[in-house]
Amino acid sequence: MAPQNEIHRPVLVYRGGRWAGAALLLATAVLALYLLDQPDEPANGGTTLGYALAVIGLGLVFWLAWYGVRRRQYGPGRKPLEAWLSAHLYLGLALLVVATLHTGFRWHWNIHSFAFVLMVLVVLSGLFGLYAYLRYPARAAVNLDGADRRKLAAEIAALDLDCRDKALSFDDRTLALVTAATGQGSTGAGWRLRRGGAVLGSATEAAIDHLRGLLRGEAALVPDAVLPLVLALTRRATLVERARRDFRYRLLLTAWRSVHLVLSLGLLAALTIHVIVVFYDR
Repeated sequence: MAPQNEIHRPVLVYRGGRWAGAALLLATAVLALYLLDQPDEPANGGTTLGYALAVIGLGLVFWLAWYGVRRRQYGPGRKPLEAWLSAHLYLGLALLVVATLHTGFRWHWNIHSFAFVLMVLVVLSGLFGLYAYLRYPARAAVNLDGADRRKLAAEIAALDLDCRDKALSFDDRTLALVTAATGQGSTGAGWRLRRGGAVLGSATEAAIDHLRGLLRGEAALVPDAVLPLVLALTRRATLVERARRDFRYRLLLTAWRSVHLVLSLGLLAALTIHVIVVFYDR
């Protein structure tokens, strides 16, 4: 899969769906060969066709794995990453057909079936990655609303100082509540989306409720003295929730890349053992 800046063009229909057509043609061809094949034994990975499908499948696996290297290479004359990603997606689905027909729909508790299961998990995780990269980067862009992550963090830090500075003109309890509210990190616990769309954290809510209480009673303060601090706290809470959502999006994509990589490396190792065992048993 690719990082956000590689999904700017519709890779699903790259060059009119060239790689979708190629993958469909490959899957159709191997399926036709499988249906026309008449081996002397039940279909399995040890027939002539089974070995041929194994070679095709193994070639696809290593070519698909090469994408992880290719996506980090740049330079003139290289095929666009969109082309590689489109091929990666569709040939990965074709691999699922090739590998399944290679097994002859025969699975057992051994390294061979384990390699097949890992291959299925890699393909499924790739499909989830496609879904995630088509969904979450767009959501992250809307969430940031054109803001830079560093500027967002800087604005939150500036609001922390501003809120504490404003709170210095209030009593000690108010100062303590505001200090507690602005002490929460942008990804700290206790933040949540409240009904009605207001974004507040428990400490921020307590501070704002206390400030509103200062507007009531015989010793009530004038609104002009309280509202600027309330607005600053609310603005900070809104930005913190935006930063938290952005963190969740990036964490999800990072976690997916890690899982997909581990599964892919596991598949390569299992396939290596699978090939060694096959030739050893011959």
